[in-house]
Amino acid sequence: MWLATVISVLFFAEASWLIAKPEADALGRASAYYNATNFILLGLLGLGCLYWPRREEDDDDDNSPAGAEQVVVVVDSTPAADGKSTSDSAKDAPTEAPTEAPPKRQVTYLSNLKTFLTFIVVTFHVVCIFSIAAATGLQTYSFDPEKFLVGGEPIRSFTLPAMMFVNMNQFYFMAPFYLISAYFCPRSLDRKGFRKFVVDKLVRLGGAWLLWTMLLGPLMSLIDMAYAGQPLSWAYDRGPTWFVLWLLNFSVVYAAIAQFIPTVKMSMPHPFILLVIGMALSGVYYGISYLLNPRGVEFFGNMNGWNNGIAMYIPWFIAGIVGSRNDWLKSVEEMSTWVVWSLRFIVVGFWTIIFMVFAQYTIPIPGSHLDFELVNGLLPPVYAMPMTLVVLQLFHQYFNATPQSKLMRNAGSAAYLVYVIQFWPMNLVMMTFVEILKAAGTPIIFINGHNFITTDAEGNGTLLSEGAIWGGFFFVLVLTQLILWPLSFYLRKLPVMNKMF
Repeated sequence: MWLATVISVLFFAEASWLIAKPEADALGRASAYYNATNFILLGLLGLGCLYWPRREEDDDDDNSPAGAEQVVVVVDSTPAADGKSTSDSAKDAPTEAPTEAPPKRQVTYLSNLKTFLTFIVVTFHVVCIFSIAAATGLQTYSFDPEKFLVGGEPIRSFTLPAMMFVNMNQFYFMAPFYLISAYFCPRSLDRKGFRKFVVDKLVRLGGAWLLWTMLLGPLMSLIDMAYAGQPLSWAYDRGPTWFVLWLLNFSVVYAAIAQFIPTVKMSMPHPFILLVIGMALSGVYYGISYLLNPRGVEFFGNMNGWNNGIAMYIPWFIAGIVGSRNDWLKSVEEMSTWVVWSLRFIVVGFWTIIFMVFAQYTIPIPGSHLDFELVNGLLPPVYAMPMTLVVLQLFHQYFNATPQSKLMRNAGSAAYLVYVIQFWPMNLVMMTFVEILKAAGTPIIFINGHNFITTDAEGNGTLLSEGAIWGGFFFVLVLTQLILWPLSFYLRKLPVMNKMF
């Protein structure tokens, strides 16, 4: 209880920090005050769940939805991929009945998938810090983003594979994180009840958020500023934990709504129907991208783009909740072979489009005139839908062995902390790389804060050589992964950390 109390109080402290030191511009101040309100509500919710007087009946069932009858809404949906409904019994069920949880499934592959996606996230950020300098900490560029789309600079070999990898993953990989996390929420809520569920989420998710934004993020930024010769400050930094905060928000909202709304019983729509839904969500994504993003509000409230949030993260989280109640994983696992291969070909088709978008600027390809902004504005949801189904089915087919190997079991237990602290080892290894460059006689200058480049013979700023970019990428990637996973595995065993991670 003491840790949950401390975390709840720290949310008030972080809210006070944002109110006392908001951003200078009006939009930044509005976002800071919104975040402060969010943190105050989370703090109040945590303290309320811990200390609000309990009714006698709460001690019996802890307000658990499993402890009472619930209203069940039955929805007829399109048959699953094999042509049969995955919940035939639900069609004949009365409109009011006790909720029956679907049978427990062997979902080792979900743990393996989350571990794999975490590995990809870390790799993704290493690619970012050597290509577009769009992550956190010390970074450099492999090309000039302002000149890339208009030409006027030499084509560099790192650019095409880097930008393909960035977009092939950025367009989808956070959505499955939300879906998988949501999949386990209903059972957890049933088992623990509202109060314990919320307190547990505040400790595990809220604790990780506060650890990064109040300590690890500002401290790393302070070290980087000192190293780069920049003015020092203890700066608020959401880093990679924006995902953790919004997972906490979504989970708490779900727990509250679940106390009042009926449980929806419906079979999973056919995968091709889901593709049509993905097209509709792409329209929503495109509209938000061009209505909100130009106004600078895409990151308002610590969201990693509201086009992503509304058109991908929220729908995928809801799908995880509904899918958990109705055993949608069975439909994914039992998709017909022709459906599976159709989805794989569709995904490869999207990869081809992503390749063509960047290849036309880097190879180049005569006659290719794909609109970069249009593809970026339309592709993510309609690509994320089949990609999510493909990776779920692929991991069920090939990575669902029981018992798990010791390596994957340990990696799975470390993956959450790996995600949260990834930039610390990455940043220290990058700093080592910069020192190696200096020792080899390569001049280093810092621009735009922590970002660095070199100089030419005349002293003008220029990009690192291609050899330095490729060598640095593999140096930082390999050492970061080798250090990060064992470090996280053992750090999570420490007192307090073992409660949060």
